Amino acid sequence: MPSSPSSPNFPAGPSFIADLHIHSRFSMATSRQLNIPHLSGWAMAKGINVLGTGDFTHPKWREELKRDLVFDEATGFYRPLPAPEKVLPGALEATRPPLFCLQTEISSIYKKLGKVRKNHNVVLVPTLEDADRLSAKLAQIGNINADGRPILGLDAKDLLDLVLNVSDRAVLIPAHIWTPWFSLFGSKSGFDDIRDCFGDLTEHIFA
Repeated sequence: MPSSPSSPNFPAGPSFIADLHIHSRFSMATSRQLNIPHLSGWAMAKGINVLGTGDFTHPKWREELKRDLVFDEATGFYRPLPAPEKVLPGALEATRPPLFCLQTEISSIYKKLGKVRKNHNVVLVPTLEDADRLSAKLAQIGNINADGRPILGLDAKDLLDLVLNVSDRAVLIPAHIWTPWFSLFGSKSGFDDIRDCFGDLTEHIFA
């Protein structure tokens, strides 16, 4: 993924505020208002410089991302094309719209080392073309149309392998790792050692 970019969108120095784990309205139990203008408006109100897109594996949402985002060569992220929605009075006056990072979350349920494992992983990819390629691979494994966060019978290590083969700049981050269910170290369906989950690919997990 891009290193800390230099842009008026960012405060001075290498630090910036990012939220890289969100969902679109195509995920279950989410607001119907979750579109790019609405997300942009709330990111500006909260001072977020880089926002995950959520759910790029969902075909309908990915089409909206292609319509509403444009790649920004200067930063390596995407910029929103529609005007931000005015969610709070005065919230849009003192800041610029956020940049967007292509992001999704995959729910994996599978058996490993004699136990059923359930974990969620956030995936980041550099370009919409990469999002297309990964989504096509995942569509061969399970249903990516029913939910913005697809549930697949896919080992987390195999998911990581697919991600790394899509782009050498793609990233997988285990999500909410301490929750009892659906997490890397969850007491109900997780692992005691990260290497038991990702094996010889563990070195590619850095967050």
